[in-house]
Amino acid sequence: YKGDKKKFGAAQLTAMERRKDLQPHIKTPDIIKDNVNIAKLAAGAKLYNTYCGSCHQSNGKGDGTRFPPLENSEYVKGDRRRLISIVLNGLSGPITVNGVGFNEVMPPNSYLNDDDIALILTYVRANFKNNTTGIQPQEVARIRALPKTPQ
Repeated sequence: YKGDKKKFGAAQLTAMERRKDLQPHIKTPDIIKDNVNIAKLAAGAKLYNTYCGSCHQSNGKGDGTRFPPLENSEYVKGDRRRLISIVLNGLSGPITVNGVGFNEVMPPNSYLNDDDIALILTYVRANFKNNTTGIQPQEVARIRALPKTPQ
């Protein structure tokens, strides 16, 4: 209490108790109130933020110069096989996304398993103004089994 200790009474005690209820529980975390990430995001969103968000940004808008947006993207909404192949095998060379040119390298993500790639792509295709259908792990497995073609 930082006020005048001589004037401390029931009202001040009640206010302190209210503030304590709103504060994070640093020493003894509250599993529900202090959960800022785990279980609040869908599995695909968590994977996206881990593996894709640093380049394409957590909002899917890209960085505007080097990394293209996934938001309302023909690459996301278009050919599912092409999208899966890009995630598995990477992509290099000039591309145009939503009318803007990009010429950077996306590394392959073939170290991710089929389930994780399907979760990420389902999340991306359902969000960022793409509003389209999901990807199944079996689709990823089929593309993974194909010979790699240059992108």
